[in-house]
Amino acid sequence: MHSKVKMLPVIMLNDVSRSYGVKESKVEALKNVNLEVFSGEFLALCGPSGSGKSTLLNILAGIDKPNSGTVILFRKLLNQLQEKELAAIRSHYLGFIFQSFNLIPVLNAFDNVYYPLILNGHISKSEAKERAAHYLSSVGLADMGYRKPGQLSGGQQQRVAIARALAHKPQLIVADEPTGNLDQVTGESIIELLVDINRRNGTTLVISTHSLQLKARAQRVVEICDGEMTYDSAQ
Repeated sequence: MHSKVKMLPVIMLNDVSRSYGVKESKVEALKNVNLEVFSGEFLALCGPSGSGKSTLLNILAGIDKPNSGTVILFRKLLNQLQEKELAAIRSHYLGFIFQSFNLIPVLNAFDNVYYPLILNGHISKSEAKERAAHYLSSVGLADMGYRKPGQLSGGQQQRVAIARALAHKPQLIVADEPTGNLDQVTGESIIELLVDINRRNGTTLVISTHSLQLKARAQRVVEICDGEMTYDSAQ
């Protein structure tokens, strides 16, 4: 069974490069990156600030496009797709968790999970309500749905963001420094939650992090420095 999974990576990056700016201001964010991520893996992407981690996550999620190289997500070549098609793939397969939470401040926790489900248009309002309630409960916020982001702690806001990502029932979760704005105790609880999601649901996780605890809990560690992959524990 394991060998069959290995033949079907959910992510394939081939010679991916991304730069910003021109001439003297040009910055090489990624340089000929090759990476395959397989179904059910928990991969920690590590490296110093400015190493290219966020750029890599944005590219593999179809949020940004490379200057060169190919990106394949769930057997679809992202380079050839329009934004509408990319958005459809993200809404079907992928949950993105941002370091800054990206919650809508005028909506309460429940509606921050509920409305994205409605906007995607894949399920009915009744099912969206059921999912919002279920996933808020699954992250320990069953009694916090009425609170707006400003009434929640940083850890609680991150849990709402995780519930929002999970509610789409994604096959892949991409998280950019999910514990970066949290204190140690709260960060550890978020790590436990992510580990449990991976083990219980078999959800593929690709997470950029500076956290040594998260790095230690991941099944696979990939390190990047100055836009180049320098280490892969799978090799």
